[in-house]
Amino acid sequence: MTTLLNAYTKKYPTYVSLAQSRFQEANGCEFSWENLTKANLANYVDFLNEKVAPSSVKIYAGMLKAVMSLYDDEHEFPKGWKDILTTKSDTSQQVYLTEEEIQRIIEYSPETTKERVVRARFLIGCITGARHSDYMRFSRKNIVGGYLRYVSQKTHTETIVPIAPILQSLIDEVYVHSNIEVSESTFNRIIRKICEYEDINEDLELYKRGNFVNCEKWEAVSSHTARRSFATNLYLRGADIFTISRLMGHSSIEMTKRYICCGMRDLAPNVAEYFNQFQ
Repeated sequence: MTTLLNAYTKKYPTYVSLAQSRFQEANGCEFSWENLTKANLANYVDFLNEKVAPSSVKIYAGMLKAVMSLYDDEHEFPKGWKDILTTKSDTSQQVYLTEEEIQRIIEYSPETTKERVVRARFLIGCITGARHSDYMRFSRKNIVGGYLRYVSQKTHTETIVPIAPILQSLIDEVYVHSNIEVSESTFNRIIRKICEYEDINEDLELYKRGNFVNCEKWEAVSSHTARRSFATNLYLRGADIFTISRLMGHSSIEMTKRYICCGMRDLAPNVAEYFNQFQ
């Protein structure tokens, strides 16, 4: 039987390596027929949207769609797979970890050095909202007077974040293992394994680019979930968008809004009273 890699090579030999690496980075699993699940296809499209221009997303998603169409009589693909790979202007629902779920990650005991590294890096993202390019440069020198202070590599804005008690030990761990390279696919595979082990397995139905995808929560977690969790949990605690934006080192609140992935927070009593008065 023709493998997915061979099928893609026959149709798009110039792009097969790129498609394979991106799919593996997005999902942390092999580029194969059996891994073309709805969740994995949605992750692939989301990954493309974070890496390339919308026009390129349409091209690359269309290539995989064309290959799958050629072999759909030989393989049983999930219902609605064509809709997932048909890019639209629709946004996708993202997940965040609750404060209680983040605490479970803190309590997890890593089995390998890479697990220890991924856990520490992910938690720094959850606790500080910092980007990978920033927290990989953190050291104890960035902790001043009870605050984490740094200049964002991307936006060149000074960012000041209150520190959590665990933060210094996490920074030390990342600093000591800064020479260990972890690809995005490996990072995602490991953090999903940790979340699955910690029973972060709520059944979800997520809207992904025009299609509904059913999965357990751990399957939808990625490296980007850390910063989304930071922004969303602060929002749910009542922080305003401007404050969250400054804490994340964003140059505009429009960018910050994309990281808040929850419904409306609890309404103030006087606002809720408006709805409750109509009996």
